[in-house]
Order: sequence, then structure tokens, then C-alpha cells
Amino acid sequence: MAKYDLTWMNTQAKTDPAGFIASCEEHYQNQINAVAEQLILRQKTHPIVLLCGPSSSGKTTTADRLRRALHQKGVRVETISMDDYYLSRGEYQVPWDEENNVPDFESPLCMELPLLHDHLAKLAQGGEIAIPTFDFATKQRTKQVKTLSLSGDEMVVIEGIHAFNHVITGGLEQISTGVYISLNSEVDMDGWVLTSDQLRFYRRAVRDANFRGAPVDITIQQWKSVRRGERMYIDPVCHTAAYKIDSYIPYETCILCGILQNKLGQYEENLLAAGLQGAVQGLNRFAPIDYLPYIPESSVLHEFIG
Repeated sequence: MAKYDLTWMNTQAKTDPAGFIASCEEHYQNQINAVAEQLILRQKTHPIVLLCGPSSSGKTTTADRLRRALHQKGVRVETISMDDYYLSRGEYQVPWDEENNVPDFESPLCMELPLLHDHLAKLAQGGEIAIPTFDFATKQRTKQVKTLSLSGDEMVVIEGIHAFNHVITGGLEQISTGVYISLNSEVDMDGWVLTSDQLRFYRRAVRDANFRGAPVDITIQQWKSVRRGERMYIDPVCHTAAYKIDSYIPYETCILCGILQNKLGQYEENLLAAGLQGAVQGLNRFAPIDYLPYIPESSVLHEFIG
């Protein structure tokens, strides 16, 4: 696990924002390029790439960056988001997280995993599939579908929190490669450590408010259940990944904390109850950064801030 120093981060943000952003993005891209090289070596026998990771680890952007990296090396790639296989709210009974007394939206039972398994099997056999579309704002599947089939020289990258679930992978182990994406870094806060899960909360709080129709208080309310879901559904299978990517780009925290300062202040008690003491303590410690002229269009940060 990488560890960054708060003083160094703040100095970089104040004195060299362009260089700070560029170096963070380069480190992230270098990891993607290295994984892409390995996937190319396995292309003929393993045309399916399963990209798994916890909430707000940057799966969607990383899948797209992998697609771009492979395309630059002459490999045609399609991407599928497992989010589109969520079942419409109201058409099934949402599992209940009795430990935290909230709905268990992390459960694989919220998704139509058998359909995804069948789709992957058909793709591997040269068949055509019709991928559903899920609207997070309405929590419903739409009528739109995307048809997809693979030619002999193509690969497909499937990303989602349950990408390593045995319901999907069963029988496909010989033709798929697992890539685990996570925020595998922490920040030394001069006497204590801001852990990776607290850093991910910043990402999720901004993203949910921007794109998922969930205000900050709802994100806080669900956080313990999110972490429980990771322990139950992701941690037991993440070791099966052939490759790993750390998606943390240190300058992001300077931006996310600036966005959240006015939104989180009124919820300190809720944050502490959710186990987010580090997120509270760190909120006002990061220097603002002039990022708009320098952040690249392909940055993973756009997945959260737009």
C-alpha cells in the first residue's frame, strides 16, 4: 500500500499544481499500460477481462482507459458495465442488511447475474447479446438495449463490484482474466493516517450527489452497509485477480474535500456514527488546488466530479 505525506501533497498543490496533477496521472496510466501489455499476451485464450473493485474505486474509468490502451496497441475492445444488470427497483425484494438496519444494495441479489453469465458465455461462443440499460436516477431499467458481438480479434472488459462472483465466473475461468481495481493508498496526516476507505468515501459522497440522486446524508447512512458488502462479497474473492491497479491520484483529495467542506459540516455526528472519523478530521486539512486548466479529459476524477 502506498503512503503519501500530507505536507508534501499540500506543497505540491500550492506551488506546482500542473506538475502535481501530471505526475499523479502518469503513475495511474503507467499501471494501466502495464496491465494492458499482459492482457495482450493472453488475448487469444482469454478474450474476457473481469474488472472488479469496491465502491468508488474508479472501475468505469479504468475500464475505458484499458480499452484505450489496448486500442492503441491494435486490439479492439468492447466494455460492459455490470451496473446495467441491476434489477428495476420495485420488481424484486431488496435484501435487508440487518446488521446496519438498511437495505443491502451491495448484495448480488440486486443484479441479474445469471443473465450476465449467459451473455458472457454467448460472447465467448461468437453469439450476439442485448445488454440492458439501468438508470440510477430512476432506479429502473430503461427500454434501451445495446447489441454486442465479438469478432475473433476482439476483447471485452466487464466492470463491476461483483465481477468475480462465482455466478458469473463459473465455467469461464479458462477464458477470462481478473483485474482488481482499488484505492490502495493512504495519507500520513502528521500523527495519524487517513485510510483508503475514508478516501473512497470522499469520492462516493461527491459522485452520489452528482450522478446518483443521493444527497450526502443518504451516502453516510449507507456507508456501513457498503463496507459490510465489501467484506462479504468482494474481499473473499479479490485474491483471484491476476493483476491489480491502485486508482488513487493524490491531487484528487484536495479537490474533493473542497467540494465537500460545506456539505459534510452539518453531518458530523452521522459521520462519526458511520465510522468516518478520519473523513471528518481530514476534511479541512487539504490545500485547494487550481486544477481546471490541468486535469486531463480521461482522468478517473471525472467519474466523481463530472
